[in-house]
Amino acid sequence: MGATVIAQAELVPPWGLEIDPIAEAHVHVVQRGSCWLRTSLERRQIQVGAGDVLLIRGGVGHSLCDSQKTKPAPHKKVLEAMPRRLASLPKSRAHETTVVLCAKYLFQHVGPHPLTSLLPPLIHLSAHEAERHVQLQLLLQLLRHEAIDAGSGTELVIPRLVDSLLVFVVRAWLEGQPVGAGGWFGALRDPAIAKALSLIHERPQAPWSVERLAREVAQSRATFARRFGELVGDAPVAYLTRWRMCIATKLLCETDVSLDEIASRVGYETAAAFSKAFRRSHGSAPGRFRSQAREQLEARGAERTRAARAVRRTDMT
Repeated sequence: MGATVIAQAELVPPWGLEIDPIAEAHVHVVQRGSCWLRTSLERRQIQVGAGDVLLIRGGVGHSLCDSQKTKPAPHKKVLEAMPRRLASLPKSRAHETTVVLCAKYLFQHVGPHPLTSLLPPLIHLSAHEAERHVQLQLLLQLLRHEAIDAGSGTELVIPRLVDSLLVFVVRAWLEGQPVGAGGWFGALRDPAIAKALSLIHERPQAPWSVERLAREVAQSRATFARRFGELVGDAPVAYLTRWRMCIATKLLCETDVSLDEIASRVGYETAAAFSKAFRRSHGSAPGRFRSQAREQLEARGAERTRAARAVRRTDMT
C-alpha cells in the first residue's frame, strides 16, 4: 500500500490535535479516556470513547480534542510539547490523560487511491462494534505492543500490521451495513457481482463485454447490468475501463515497460488505442504522465521520509 506511520501518544489535557488531510487515510484508536472528533466536512463534533476506532478517508481534514471547547493546534507542535507536560504532571492526575494509537497511510500512488476513494469520509466503530471482531482486537494488541516497545524487525512488521488494520476496520464496518449498502465494498457480498469483479481484476486484458460477463455469472444481460450498476455504482464496461487505467497508471509509475506492452496487459490491441483511452481518462499522454508522475513520486518519497523521521522523534512516548 505504500508507506505507513504509526504512533502512540499519551495526551495531557487540555490538548487538541489538528491533522492535515495529506495522507490517503488515518486510523485512530482511543485506548484510554475519551475525546471529540471534528471533520472538515461538518461542524458537529462526535464524542469518541475508549475502544472506539476511527477510519478517516484521505482529503478529509480533522481534529481530535480533549473537550469541545479546546481549540486544536498543528499536531506536530502539540506532540513535541507533550513529553515535557507528561513529566510535570502530578501522579494524582495521571488518570486524566488520554492514550491514542494513530496510523497514517501514505500510498505510493498518483492521485486518489482507487481503494480509499470509495470509502465513506468517516467510519466510526464503537467499542462494542470493534470488540465483536476478534481478529481486529488481536491486531490492535500487536500494534500497541510494537508502538510502545519496538524491537528488532519492527520496521518490517509495522507496515504489514497497519496494512492489515485498514482491511479489518473496513471488514468490521461492512458487516454492520445492510445488504446492498456499502457501495463497491458491499458489492463483494453479492456472489454474482463479486465473481464478475474478480474476473475483471484477474484478467483485465480479456475482451470483456456485458454479455460475456453475464454469461460467466449465469445471469441475463439485463439483470446483470442493472445489479452491477446498483451495487458498484458504475456500468460494467466503465468499471473495466477504470480498472485498466488503474493498472496502466501503476505500470507507468513503477516500471519501464513499453507502451506496447502496457497496452497488451490492459486489453488494447495497439499502443495508439491505449494512448487514446489514457488521454481520455487522465487528460495527458502516457509518456508525459509517466515523467510527471515520477517527479511527483520522488518528491513525495522525500517528504514521507522526513515525515516518518519526525513522527518517530516526536510521537512515540
